[in-house]
Amino acid sequence: MRSKVIVAAIFSMGFAGISNAADINQQGADNLRDILISPLSRDLAKSDFVTVKPAGDQYEITYDLAKFFDKINSSVLSVTGFKPLSLFAKPVEQGRWHLNGDNSLDVAVHSPTSDIAYSIASSSFDGIFDPSIEMMRSMGIKSSGVKFSSVGSGAKSDRKVDATIDSVSFAHTVTDSSEAGKVDLQMQGSLQRLNEQLILPQGRALSLSADSVNTNLTATSLPVQELRALIRFFVQHVKTKQLSESGGEKFEQLVHKALPMFGSLGKTVTLSNAVIATQNGKVGIKRIDYSFKMDGLTKASNVNLELRAEHLTPDADLVPAAYVSFLPETLDVQLGVPNINFSGLIDTALDAITTRATPMSAEVVKRTMFPNGYGTLEFPKISASSGVYDVEVSGALKGSTKAHSDYSLQATILARDFDKTVAAIQEAAKADNRLNKVSFGLLAAKGFAKTDPDGRLRWDVTMDEDRTVTVNGQVMKKP
Repeated sequence: MRSKVIVAAIFSMGFAGISNAADINQQGADNLRDILISPLSRDLAKSDFVTVKPAGDQYEITYDLAKFFDKINSSVLSVTGFKPLSLFAKPVEQGRWHLNGDNSLDVAVHSPTSDIAYSIASSSFDGIFDPSIEMMRSMGIKSSGVKFSSVGSGAKSDRKVDATIDSVSFAHTVTDSSEAGKVDLQMQGSLQRLNEQLILPQGRALSLSADSVNTNLTATSLPVQELRALIRFFVQHVKTKQLSESGGEKFEQLVHKALPMFGSLGKTVTLSNAVIATQNGKVGIKRIDYSFKMDGLTKASNVNLELRAEHLTPDADLVPAAYVSFLPETLDVQLGVPNINFSGLIDTALDAITTRATPMSAEVVKRTMFPNGYGTLEFPKISASSGVYDVEVSGALKGSTKAHSDYSLQATILARDFDKTVAAIQEAAKADNRLNKVSFGLLAAKGFAKTDPDGRLRWDVTMDEDRTVTVNGQVMKKP
């Protein structure tokens, strides 16, 4: 992953200083090369891994990344196998550049914990670069024949990953934000026919496949100049094991200028016809939806996520016949954590870098993220439904950040067709008499329920820090 970030930075960062030129000639090619290598450290710039030459009405730019990684490879991380990658740059209207290229990839990454192989049979790139914002205004990538493998080393030698993807498409657009000097980003990606096999400790095997994986990402109010300065700092110090005092202070200043990094960030992922398999059998899931949303990195950021699955179909021998009707047709889990002090956490981490202090402990992280001493886990909706039940839970759990934390709970439980659920459990109890206790407990709970206008039964549950539990206003348990 680190190598991919470096490559992306190299391809885009150098174009920041380029202005449109009407004539395509060798002098322009030389000037373009000088601009492309100017953000790099001196030894990287001298590695001659970037060459530029005129090619008709455009420039052909060749990145010999093998030479680049020869300069930064170490015993900790080495990247090999890169062949020269070509990119064509053509000046277009409004001072922008049209970039395109077709390449393949077959590289190996070695680290103390793993050996990774990554290849792409073919990949095409096409987009418009805007020097005024130092970003791609639009970009599209299409790839096919993607393969990935990882074999663990040392303590992780019993782990292995193999994955293939038939085809990948990716696109993004950048538009001006309502805030001056900032932009909004939209990205879409699609994978077709994903297959992944994992070998876990003790020889356990796990595989995942999906007909398609579709991803959407949006980010608002990105401070492009400040983020560009951070990327430039990263590339210039890519070989630095530890920043100097002045370097640490410079990095801290750059980070603070870029905060809160974005106004909002959202991501959705949809898997279609997924299959998860182990030695014990497999489970098919018609559709899996995942979403993530968060505010910028402020003193009171909110983080929310949702996971939804539809139509689970396990192998027949994985689930006893008495329980088949209780498999959820739909499962929806929504969680959120409000008021996280990410800004304070970043300040604390930066102080540790600047002063070269020991890494933050888990206790320091918790106290910094939740300075009032309490964190809250909200669950706006946790629901499951099948042909014999339909239940939904919502509420919040509040806990102290102390080692032996106290916590409180507020929750609402809603159940539709409750009698139908009890009857199904009683029927299943004929095959498994342990379910008799479940049906008895549900009938007892019904006695405390209220009925909503839509016919659902409701239980409003609270638990105080002293462990007093109430249900619909009735005290059920005292400390």
